[in-house]
Amino acid sequence: MTDKVRIALIGGGLQAQTAYLPYLRKNRHVTIKALCDTDEAKLHALKLRFEIETVTTSYNRILNDESIDAVIITAPNYLHHPMALAALDYGKHVMLELPMALNSEQAEEMVTKAKEKKLLLALAHSNHFRPDTILMRQLMERKEIGRLTYAKTGWLRSTEKWHLTGWRKEHLSAGGGAFLTLGIPIIDMSLFVIGNRTVTAISGTAFKRNAEIEVEDSAVAQLRFADNAMLTLEVSWILHQPRDILYLNVYGTKGAALINPLEIHREMFNRLVNVAPSIDAKTIKPCSYQGQINAFVAAIVEDKPYPIPLNAGLLLTKISDAFYRSVDEGKEITLN
Repeated sequence: MTDKVRIALIGGGLQAQTAYLPYLRKNRHVTIKALCDTDEAKLHALKLRFEIETVTTSYNRILNDESIDAVIITAPNYLHHPMALAALDYGKHVMLELPMALNSEQAEEMVTKAKEKKLLLALAHSNHFRPDTILMRQLMERKEIGRLTYAKTGWLRSTEKWHLTGWRKEHLSAGGGAFLTLGIPIIDMSLFVIGNRTVTAISGTAFKRNAEIEVEDSAVAQLRFADNAMLTLEVSWILHQPRDILYLNVYGTKGAALINPLEIHREMFNRLVNVAPSIDAKTIKPCSYQGQINAFVAAIVEDKPYPIPLNAGLLLTKISDAFYRSVDEGKEITLN
């Protein structure tokens, strides 16, 4: 492999435009070789804006282009599995958005294929590269807020910004509901922050306001850990207020740590003191997006492991499977 990685981006939506194309351009080892999407007008606009060599509506053209070394897939959830398998079959490294797949069986098949082909399969764990989550993880490792007792997280999207019409309705029906779409990324962030803990059980409830949609638009879950700590989760895209809410609160025996905004409260001088360092909120997303791009490219160029093992992604698919089983059976599900 040369020091240039020729990358094709699959999907030209908001995530591609904000989290990938700008940061691929900033990595000196990357050539943005191609962009694939179903919207021809969008393709040509992005071609000019980001100086992309080739744009196409045909994924087969991407697969058959031997000059392309890797693909980044930002297509809807239900396409992750077939697109990744096809790319691996054609000898290309793959990066995928979360969720990795619709279920753990698909995820295991993808991992097996990558090992057989001796190619890199990486997941876009962007929250692992955020300066605030890295700081919170270090804080937890040093036990600066004591022993973890309880954590809670949520991603509540404004109904004004999440209209379930047209392609979005179709993609959600085929690609998972609020738990899979919103819940999996923030569970990933939470598990990264609180460290290596064994999930032993999960219970969940799902709600559906729109009868036309086959999947849930809101969900609540509770994860239990082997050390008796607990994580609760709430997600929704029908929140009746004009702004989105994304949070993670971690509570320990000696203090608490919160994200959005970052706060670290510790017991000092018989009172709670916020000891969080100042982090410019405007740098958080750029750092996370550039960090995951740089890690993916370095793993290819330097032929070294991606810093986040695939086991992290496989665990998320098992948690998702258990959640939906809990919803169907109305009881807590034990994870092996």
